[in-house]
Amino acid sequence: MAVYNTSRFIDELLKSHESSEPSFVLRLYREHWQLNTGSKFLYNNQVASLLDDIRSRHIPVDFLKLFDATKVPFYEGCLIVELLDYRPSKAGEAELEQPEKSRIVLTPNDESRWSDICLLSQKSSVPWTDADTLELEARLLMATAPPLCLEPDVHLTRIVNATHRATTPPAPPSLKRKASAMNQEADEVEKSRRIKISQFMNPRLRPTVPT
Repeated sequence: MAVYNTSRFIDELLKSHESSEPSFVLRLYREHWQLNTGSKFLYNNQVASLLDDIRSRHIPVDFLKLFDATKVPFYEGCLIVELLDYRPSKAGEAELEQPEKSRIVLTPNDESRWSDICLLSQKSSVPWTDADTLELEARLLMATAPPLCLEPDVHLTRIVNATHRATTPPAPPSLKRKASAMNQEADEVEKSRRIKISQFMNPRLRPTVPT
């Protein structure tokens, strides 16, 4: 049952690597965000898809090549991300001088595992066949997947599902507050425009001209 306790695994991972450097640092400001000490990105930038992956607590597949090229450290197959949030809790307040610091763990999923296999295949001096790729994928699943239950039991399944739901960390608030606010405002403008068009096309709503 321990393999289904996600929170326990994450807590133990963070505790065992408490003194280790994070895989990368994410700095969140009111108008922009930074990855480590690199370039500044707006919250509506295409690169901000990284924030969605972090919020879902999954390894970002689109950045795996970059992580591999820059030797980003992995811990037991996971990424440890340090969040430094300088954003104020209320609008109009100044940004925080001392950020709110936290660490979260990004775990692999089927898509990231397959991307890892593709990267290994590209780096190999000998081309891999489809059979080689499938065999490696099978070995990875055997090593990482929970044990297969060959005697299904309804009560045991309910216990496992309940344990998994109860121990899965909740998704943190959206990291793209600024972008969300901008999108909401744009949606309101578009909605208002459509209402005006529909009113114009409806003869019943047109003002009558006195004769």
